[in-house]
Amino acid sequence: MLSYPPSTPWERVRDATLELLSPTRCVACERPGSLVCDACAARIVIIDPIFACLRCGAPFGNLLCTECQSESCQDKKEANSCLAACVFEGVPARIVRAYKDGGERRLAAWIAHALFDAVHRAQKAVPKRMDAFALDADAVVFVPATSVAYRRRGFDHMEAVAREFSNLMGIPVLDALAKWDACDQRKLGRGGRLANAADAYDVVEPVAGMRLLLIDDVITTGATMGSCAEVLKRAGAVKIDCLAFARVW
Repeated sequence: MLSYPPSTPWERVRDATLELLSPTRCVACERPGSLVCDACAARIVIIDPIFACLRCGAPFGNLLCTECQSESCQDKKEANSCLAACVFEGVPARIVRAYKDGGERRLAAWIAHALFDAVHRAQKAVPKRMDAFALDADAVVFVPATSVAYRRRGFDHMEAVAREFSNLMGIPVLDALAKWDACDQRKLGRGGRLANAADAYDVVEPVAGMRLLLIDDVITTGATMGSCAEVLKRAGAVKIDCLAFARVW
């Protein structure tokens, strides 16, 4: 079950003040009291790293899911390992929508805790298989929003999560990627997502010789993570682990 309180005294004071003005309700069921109530948190399907695909984070892939075993994917080795915290359905889908499109920015800390738990769950369950996943990272890199999305939301949703996650892990954030404006991935099928993500990102900070942890909110086809990992590797990064809050399945 995933349930997280505010992590700092300042956040507790801030949230107490906001609570007086606008009482918190669960983003999934509208029950008053917390951003994600215990009942909704209990319905989240956690991905077991023992049975997840190492390449795309699919929940039932064991070493590699059937899609990643296909010939078309055999030469795609941009990322070293990939992990997602939970399955993108029901409550996680509502959490992502409330955060990105509903403006509930307090969910950044909640999602960061979910990522933190996923890292340590993987290290406890399959330490050799995950090869020091995230623990040896020199920096956390986040998949950036487009300028259009930034203007619409007023913030970069994954940068906010990365800052919270950085505090939990003790790993610095490196704002290393920039994204060209492109159409919303959510409107596209698999082929469209792959084409849309290709050459959509640039590396804007030095990453040569670095081990990086690349984070995003949702993995659908793996196109975004793959494209980001590819440009980071081309820029000289020596290891890239990918971590997401949820995996579409």
